[in-house]
Amino acid sequence: MRFQPARVFVCFLLILQSLSINAQTAAPKKLGVSPNVKIGKLANGLTYYIRKNQEPKNRAELRLVVKAGSILETDQQVGLAHFTEHMAFNGTKNFKKQELVDFLEKSGVNFGADLNASTSYDETIYMLQLPTDSQMVFKKGFQILEDWAHNVTFENSEIDKERGVVVEEWRLGQGADERLRTKFYPVLLKGSRYATRNPIGTKANLDTFKYETVKQFYKDWYRPDLQAVVVVGDVNVAEVEQLIKQHFAGIRGPLNPKPRIKYGVPSQKETQTIILTDPEQAYNQVMMFYKQPSLREPQTDLEYRTSIVHGLFNSMMSSRLQELAQKPDAPFLFGGSSYGKLIGDKDALTLMAVAKDGKAIARSTETVLQENERVRQNGFTQSELERAKVAILSSMENSFNERNKTKSAELIEELIRNFLTNEPIPGIEKEYGMYKQFVPGIKLSEVNVLLTKWIKPTDRAIIVLAPEAEKDNLVSQAELLALVNKKQGTLKAYEDKVMKGSFLAKAPVAGKIVDEKEVNELGVTELTLSNGAKVILKPTDFKNDEILISAISKGGSSLYSDSDYLSASNATTIALYGGTGNYDVMSLQKALTGKQVSIAPSIGSYSEGISGSTTPKDLATAFQLIYGYFTQPRKDSSMFEVLKQQLSASLANKGKDPNSVFGDSVSYIMGNYHPRRKPLSLDRVGEIKLDKAFSVYQDRFADASDFIFTFVGNFKVDSLKPYIETYIASLPSTNRKETWRDVGVRFPTGVVNKVITKGKDPKSSVRLTFTGTTEYSDLEATQLDQVAKVLEIRLREILREDQGGVYGVGVGANINREPINSYSVTISFGCAPENVEKLSGLVLEEVKKMKADGGSQTNVEKVIAEDTRGMETGVKENNYWLYNLQSKYYRNEDPLTILQDPVMVRKLTVERTKELANKYFNFDNLTKIVLMPEGK
Repeated sequence: MRFQPARVFVCFLLILQSLSINAQTAAPKKLGVSPNVKIGKLANGLTYYIRKNQEPKNRAELRLVVKAGSILETDQQVGLAHFTEHMAFNGTKNFKKQELVDFLEKSGVNFGADLNASTSYDETIYMLQLPTDSQMVFKKGFQILEDWAHNVTFENSEIDKERGVVVEEWRLGQGADERLRTKFYPVLLKGSRYATRNPIGTKANLDTFKYETVKQFYKDWYRPDLQAVVVVGDVNVAEVEQLIKQHFAGIRGPLNPKPRIKYGVPSQKETQTIILTDPEQAYNQVMMFYKQPSLREPQTDLEYRTSIVHGLFNSMMSSRLQELAQKPDAPFLFGGSSYGKLIGDKDALTLMAVAKDGKAIARSTETVLQENERVRQNGFTQSELERAKVAILSSMENSFNERNKTKSAELIEELIRNFLTNEPIPGIEKEYGMYKQFVPGIKLSEVNVLLTKWIKPTDRAIIVLAPEAEKDNLVSQAELLALVNKKQGTLKAYEDKVMKGSFLAKAPVAGKIVDEKEVNELGVTELTLSNGAKVILKPTDFKNDEILISAISKGGSSLYSDSDYLSASNATTIALYGGTGNYDVMSLQKALTGKQVSIAPSIGSYSEGISGSTTPKDLATAFQLIYGYFTQPRKDSSMFEVLKQQLSASLANKGKDPNSVFGDSVSYIMGNYHPRRKPLSLDRVGEIKLDKAFSVYQDRFADASDFIFTFVGNFKVDSLKPYIETYIASLPSTNRKETWRDVGVRFPTGVVNKVITKGKDPKSSVRLTFTGTTEYSDLEATQLDQVAKVLEIRLREILREDQGGVYGVGVGANINREPINSYSVTISFGCAPENVEKLSGLVLEEVKKMKADGGSQTNVEKVIAEDTRGMETGVKENNYWLYNLQSKYYRNEDPLTILQDPVMVRKLTVERTKELANKYFNFDNLTKIVLMPEGK
């Protein structure tokens, strides 16, 4: 289960809102509802939505949506909306205790991924993904939804067991973010119920609430007039409608229902300010909220047009501040200005900046305000507007092109929002049509006037969050208020510098395809090029507008000395910050506006390569960028300074964050304290040298002869061949024979126990890792992963359901093939510090039982069912084929073995789990790393 508190300080979402458009004289037209969506309402008030969609085939997404969240809780019920959600998985009329989860897992439904729920302030959503080729399982899903809607049993013993689970979820959320949020919400949302209704609640109430209190919340608010059933997938619409009526029409609502009040946020005449510090806060951040009354979701075409104007403003303002942040003298690392939904009945224009240090808070505030004032005085430029239009149209075109390949899990979200907020659902065909109709005619004046409407001296909130170490460097509240009220004077208009012409400084000289081979069983074409490079092509129809790209070669940072490691490992970041060919990074970003293309080089420990994606329309650009990053990287000393400043700012207070310290410690310990696994620290940033990094980059991409390029997606082989000859066969080739170097990184050996003491909150993290050497095979790797899943199910039953000691437990297994064949199996969980030894002991006892008896037959069957179902959809994903083809060709293995994947996942047996447990759970090679709070 997940609870989802509003992340108010990340307000950079494009929200569909509405304003009147004075210049528009045409009569507004209702948007209507997509003909692909069936909407109905039962006599008892329950709403339902049904949409047929065949991506993926034989699957359906089911949701029960309840317009009830933490905002409706009484003072005695704080946290119990979320607790109610948990209880829906702990016993209903037709599924006793854990029977619901047990039944679904046996049907191949993954707990957490396919079966989950979330609680927010105003709603609770239950989610199921089910197979539709099993009528028994699919129909049973509607019984589950019905039970959630009105048949949760709330047995007292189950409530008590679940208290511990929810407290552990509460515990996981504790830290600097939560402490600061608790302090600034009452300022930002002054006078509002939202400030005191965090969905997770309080530990005190979770520990002590009375049984009847949570039952009363369920009785009051889980009723048909506040509920919707939403179904999207490979279904028969008429059949689903009958199932909904069969299960939900008979539910009766209360005779005297409590009114469902819509709570708001009172407007404030004064500007609210607060400056907060915390010992574990990592960044210096300022946020300014100009609150506005929420505008309704667009219901007419003209209101929809206005929402597009808002989106254009957000895009242009974001680009302006991004460009500023890329200058070495900028006071902030990131700046943003965006209009959108805040919470309740409020929208907000939100200005924010992450300053380089505490002293830069004032200048960051002033700079962001100044840039908004520059727009207010001078407006955006026509070229900025045209770029934003191109980008927004391109994005909608991509959505339109994928309309019959869009996954049900994506489509269902807008139906849920229609029920909760009345977001329009006219369908992508109509929406794309409105974009094509309206966007070309949107005038600069319509966007430029918005800041005048939004920036007002009332109903503002200004919040500063900073590390405690910066306390003496921060502005005061009076100084902050003075900055916000300061008259800016006349500001010079922004100059939009735009590069034109080819990305490439020098055009390639095309090479040739010298050999071609078909692998018909895989639908793959293998090409050998005149420069020695190999290209693997797999056309698919999985997506209409997607082509995935990778390239890989052996070597990586392993080929350079330990003293040059930091320069080598940061080389591709430096190259990306430099741009390519004729274009620096900002010019490149502008030039790529509207193009659905992403290409990025990388240098790992043992290999280097390219990864990316594009569309059929933008293939030429993708190939030009591949060629450019190979042959024409740019060394930009100015952007190198920006990178060092960003690294320094991110590292300055990293040592105060318990999670960062623990993560870095785990990496260093599990690397056996090898210098290449030592965490980057502030004093080591100077070890990154621009010239060395750039020479490493050039060296890694100087020889294309040992690169393997893989393309998977919607293309025809013959259409790619001219691009391949022009941009890949032309890459430089020296035919050097090289591989990676073993630099001696190994797992620790023997029994290792480490305790990391950091943090003030009463929470611990535990990692138990078994390591050793092994021989690799696809079957071995697959089954070791499955054994980890079998163990994870059992540990969840023990640590969460029986003990109530954790929110979740993870078990991950991996076989590494470089530098030697080695393995790791890691069990991780968070818990109360006083429970670390007890729960760790239970984990190791269960490992011993698996070594003695193997996993249970039931859990083995669950994992096989889950993996079988996962494979059915996985083999229809471009990512699946890109990863597997690249791996097979890179390691010179038979690619036809990919076809064995669906068979391999069904071979696991109880006896095999016992064999693998004895092989891989070696208590003589066990590393235990625990994070404990200070003072424990």
